Amino acid sequence: MKSLPLFVALLAAGSASAAQVWVAPAAQKIRPGAQAPAGATAAAKIAAAKNEFEAFQVVVTGQANGVSMNLESLTDGAGHTISGRDVVLYREELINVPQPTGGDGAAGWWPDALIPDVDPIAGEKRKAFPFDVRANESRAVLVDVHAPQATPAGKYTGTLHVTGGVTQDVPVELTVWDFEVPSTSTLRTAFGMAWNGPCMGHGDGGCSHGDEDQKLRARYVQAALDNHVSIHQPYYTSTVDNSGNENWGAFDQYAAPFLDGTANTRLKGAKLTSVSVNGATVAPVISAWSNHFKQKGWTSTTLFDYVCDEPPLTCKWPDIPGRISQVRAGDPNMPTLVTTTTWDAQSNSVSGIDLFVPVINFVEGKPGTVLAGSQRSKFGANTWWYQSCMSFGCSGVGGGLDGQGETGWPTYAIDSDATRNRAMEWMSFTYDMSGELYYEMTMSFFSGDPWTNQTAFGGSGDGTLFYPGTTGKIGGQTEIPVESLRLKGIRDGMEDYELLNLAKKLGQGDQAKAIAAGVYPKTYQSTSNPAALDSARGQLAALILHALGKDTAPTCTTTACGTDPGVASQTAAGALASGGCSSAGGQSIWLAIPLLALVLLRRRRVA
Repeated sequence: MKSLPLFVALLAAGSASAAQVWVAPAAQKIRPGAQAPAGATAAAKIAAAKNEFEAFQVVVTGQANGVSMNLESLTDGAGHTISGRDVVLYREELINVPQPTGGDGAAGWWPDALIPDVDPIAGEKRKAFPFDVRANESRAVLVDVHAPQATPAGKYTGTLHVTGGVTQDVPVELTVWDFEVPSTSTLRTAFGMAWNGPCMGHGDGGCSHGDEDQKLRARYVQAALDNHVSIHQPYYTSTVDNSGNENWGAFDQYAAPFLDGTANTRLKGAKLTSVSVNGATVAPVISAWSNHFKQKGWTSTTLFDYVCDEPPLTCKWPDIPGRISQVRAGDPNMPTLVTTTTWDAQSNSVSGIDLFVPVINFVEGKPGTVLAGSQRSKFGANTWWYQSCMSFGCSGVGGGLDGQGETGWPTYAIDSDATRNRAMEWMSFTYDMSGELYYEMTMSFFSGDPWTNQTAFGGSGDGTLFYPGTTGKIGGQTEIPVESLRLKGIRDGMEDYELLNLAKKLGQGDQAKAIAAGVYPKTYQSTSNPAALDSARGQLAALILHALGKDTAPTCTTTACGTDPGVASQTAAGALASGGCSSAGGQSIWLAIPLLALVLLRRRRVA
C-alpha cells in the first residue's frame, strides 16, 4: 500500500510525457482530432521577402495542462534582430460549426479566432497562455513573423520555448529573400464593415461612446490594413449632408492616418487602397468627397461611389442611371461601382458603370454550366470581383441565388481547407483582376455571440473575419479586434499576389501565371496544399532574384514543403544553371522542370 502514491505519481508523469510537440505549416487547419503525421518534427523553417509576414504553427498533441510558449526574437548573428511586435504568438481558439458549409465543409470544432499573447495593436498582454490540452487531442499556436522593411537578407534563427505540462525547445529558421514587397497592396481591396459593427461586438450597438468608439473602429481598420485589407468605410458615418454641408473634423482625425500612411501599422506607411463615398449618391455629396480627397493629396487611394449592390436585390435597375448621373455631375472622373455583370447591365439598358464587380462564379463557371469557360474578356481591364455565399450554396438570399452543396470555389468559411481561404488572390492574378470586394467583416456581431456561432446565409463565418476582443474575453485593458485564421489566409494570399506581380513587373509575367495556374488552375479549383503553395512561392522568389541578377536555385526547404518530401528534391532537380542570364528564353528553360513538378504535386495531393 505504501507504494501506491509512488505508482500514481509515476503514472501521472508518464501521461504528461505522452504529449507531443510538432510543427505544422500555416496553410493547414489543426482541428482537435489532428495527430502528428509520420515524420513530423519540432522544428520550423519559413521563408519571406522583406516586409512580408510568414507564419507556422506549433501543435501540442496529447494531455498537457498549463502550456505556454515564448519566442523572443530571431537573429542573423550579425547584429540584426527581428523582435517585438514583429513576432506575435496567437493561441487558436476553437469554434463549433453546427452544420457543414457547402458540400465540402464539416461540422464540429474548428480553429479560427487568434488570441494574441501580446497584441500588436495596444501592446498588451492577453489570455493566450497558459492553456490545457485534453488527452488524444491537439491544440495549436500560430507563430507570426514579420520581416520589417530593409531587413538584411539571410537566415535568421531563434528558439521557441514550450513550457508547462510539456516542455520542448523548437528551433526556428527564417530565410529572408533579398527583395522587398510594398506595404500598400498592389491588388486593391474594398471590404465592408457596418457603421456600428465594432460597437455591436463590444456592447454598444448605438456607438454612443463618441471618441472611444471612434478609436475602436480605427483599431479594426488598422488590424485589417496590417493584413493587406482595406475597409472601404474607415469612418462610421457620413461627413457631408445631401446639400453638401461638410464636417471633416473627426474623419481627418481618425481616418486620415490610414490615407496618409502615418498610422501605427506594422506595415510601415501602409495606405488604404480604396474608400467609398459615405452618404447619398447625390452630386453635392460626390463633389465634396472628391474635392476633400484631392485637397488632402489622397490620390493613390481609389475613391468610388458604391452605386448599387447586386441589383435587383438591393436596388431596382431603373434606379441606377439616375445615380450614375448624380455621380457624373459631382465628379465626372469618380468611378461608379456596381456588383453585377456586363451582360446583366446590358440586358437592363444600364450604361456608365466604371467598375464592374462580378461574383467569381460568373467569371468562369464549372464545365457543363452556361458560364463554362472564361468570361473574363467580357469585362474591362479594370475589373474587381468578389466571392459570396454562392461558393458553398446560399440560404435565405432569394433572387434565384439560393442553393446547397457547392464545392471547389474560394471561400472564407470557417470549416474549409485553409488553402481555399488563400486562393482568391492567386486567381486575381491569373484572371487579371485589379481588385477584390467583400461585403462585411462583422456580420455575426449582430446575431448573437460570434465566439460561439457565425452561421450566416448558409455557411459558418460568412461575412465575419474578426471577433470582438473584449477585455472580459481576452484580458488586457484595451478592447481590440481579434483576427481570424481566415483573415491571415487572405493576408498570405495578398502577399503571394505581390510576388506574382513583382515577377510580372520584372518581365516574367507568363512564367508567374504558369506558376499560379499550377497551384489554383481554375476558379472552381481552389483547394491546394501547403507544400504546393510554398513550392510555388520558392519558385517565384527564385524567378524574381534571377531577374534582379541575384540567382538562387528554386528549392523549397520550409516546413510546408517538408510535408511532402518530394517537393524540394523535385524543384532542386529542375534548377538548371542559369549562367546569370536574365532573358525570358533562358528563364523558361530554367523553370520548366520545377513548374512541371509543381503541377504534378498539386494533382497528386488534391486528386
